[in-house]
Amino acid sequence: MADDHDFHGTHPASPGPDAVPVRWTPVQRHPEAARVRGYTCECLALVFEDCRAGGQGFIRRYDRSVKPWAIAESPKVRVSEAETLWRQLINGEAR
Repeated sequence: MADDHDFHGTHPASPGPDAVPVRWTPVQRHPEAARVRGYTCECLALVFEDCRAGGQGFIRRYDRSVKPWAIAESPKVRVSEAETLWRQLINGEAR
């Protein structure tokens, strides 16, 4: 039988005191279609998705601690910059 941790996704580290703030923009309607390249564990109230759309990258954040869920997105940037931001979020270097 599999252990419980086998069914969990990535858990981002808690942001450190020097974590870079991200300029999150609330999504007012339905989020635009995007290809999700990575995501954090669904067992947490705050879920992140590493997204691509229109040749650009961005991070989508779902705050499921509120009803309805609050959805926000990072600025759309070059894919390499989005990959860096994704690593920073996962490592607790951005918030």
